Amino acid sequence: MKILKHVLAAVAAALALGGAAQAQPVGGEKEIKFALDFIPLGRHAPWYVALHKGYFKEEKLNVSILPTKGTADAVRYVESGLAEMGFIDIPSLVAGGAAGASVRIVAGVYQKAPYCVFSLDPGANVVSPKGMVGLEVGSSNASFMPRIFAAFMKMNKLDPSTLKIVNIDAAARVPMLVSKKVPAIDQFLMGEPSIRRAAGNTGTPKCLLLADHGLDIYANSIGVKEDFLKSNPEAVKGFVRAAMRGWKDALANPEEAARIQTQYLKALDPAIVVEELQILKRIALTPDVVQNGFGTMSRDKLRRTVDFISQNIEIAGGAPNPDRLFVDGFLPATPIKP
Repeated sequence: MKILKHVLAAVAAALALGGAAQAQPVGGEKEIKFALDFIPLGRHAPWYVALHKGYFKEEKLNVSILPTKGTADAVRYVESGLAEMGFIDIPSLVAGGAAGASVRIVAGVYQKAPYCVFSLDPGANVVSPKGMVGLEVGSSNASFMPRIFAAFMKMNKLDPSTLKIVNIDAAARVPMLVSKKVPAIDQFLMGEPSIRRAAGNTGTPKCLLLADHGLDIYANSIGVKEDFLKSNPEAVKGFVRAAMRGWKDALANPEEAARIQTQYLKALDPAIVVEELQILKRIALTPDVVQNGFGTMSRDKLRRTVDFISQNIEIAGGAPNPDRLFVDGFLPATPIKP
């Protein structure tokens, strides 16, 4: 509980300062507001590394990092113009249909889907897809993960109508789990360190990672408002290049990344930041990234991602064309490799 209070205090401090972390602007720089997919946590340290080390400044960009309440929020920020760019979860973008019609993807970051059904042992102890049948899961209206869970169950020939979603505010989800008021919650894999600490002797957190059970799709990537992309291609290229340098540095030296991020968000626990970054390597570092560099994407896998969502979820306005969703040519000419 104490850890969650610290996180919320950090976010409140960021919101009091205008909701964003940013460097001081310099004349002639292009302003870019970048929306995270959630409140800032250890998994977001790479963006702060790029900011702190001046990588964005080198590209003549003045970047502000904005917190949001979830993946749907991040899509809304970019689509509405509240942010020019965002950390966009592709399945959520596809599931949102017309709600994200003008968002384009320029670089992949989470090469594996980080979606987990977290439960406790002793407790629901969900360790296989079958354990989701009849399960009550704490989630929120700002999250698309319940829809991903339903599609995943259909893929595994399980009845998604048996899954019971309980609307719980993001900050209350972990307390509700560890107090056993709900048997399971939706969280990204990187949330395990915080859940483990909050659980204490109550039980051992168990993550049913969907990617370990056949869900081979992309997740969070760099998304851009289409009109901004067309009018500012060099700024977008510069952002991607700077960001990928931040990812390289943060995953190579999590301790340094934790020191940097906690300068912006002092209430975050550096030890948890380090643990989240270590876990993040499972999601962000794949053989494809090692060979071709950060941000790399396969059109075939993107099509599979879009098909998985469109075949399992009713999409308002129809699914986007995967060939239009990803816009090539914005990755660094010299790949930035781990």
